[in-house]
Amino acid sequence: MKGLINKTGLTKKELTVISFLLFTFAAGLIVKISGWQKPGDLDYSESDSRFEGQLKKSFRELEQNKVDSLKQQRLTELNLFTDSLNHSYEITDKKNSTKLPGGKININLALTGDLQLLPGIGTVMAERIIEYREKNGSFSKPEDLMKVKGIGEKKFEKIRDYLIVE
Repeated sequence: MKGLINKTGLTKKELTVISFLLFTFAAGLIVKISGWQKPGDLDYSESDSRFEGQLKKSFRELEQNKVDSLKQQRLTELNLFTDSLNHSYEITDKKNSTKLPGGKININLALTGDLQLLPGIGTVMAERIIEYREKNGSFSKPEDLMKVKGIGEKKFEKIRDYLIVE
């Protein structure tokens, strides 16, 4: 051993580690060549390919859902735009409908664009109404709209006939 240490210039610990690695490598070769272990026992390629397929499927579904939500968002934006141009349109989701037959607007569900259709209500006032609704909850009656800063009796009388609360 001392002769090997002198010839190689390695320490005893370094030679021990190298010997262990060589022994382990040789044992692995013997096991592989002798057939003690069947190759299929350690082959995970089938489960890996199944996992990869499921992962790809999940990403496709996520991508499809993202596209569907983007389509829905664009449809909503288009509906709001046409609403602001005073064109008639239909909302497919009846329970979220803010415009009611007869030109009435549900102030508990209305968006900024819907509220701006009311006489004397601009962007700032519509945003105040929505902000008040978010802070204090739904309006229980149309008259509660007068609690919003900037809506007095005169303005309320102008828009009263266009309001509904559900």
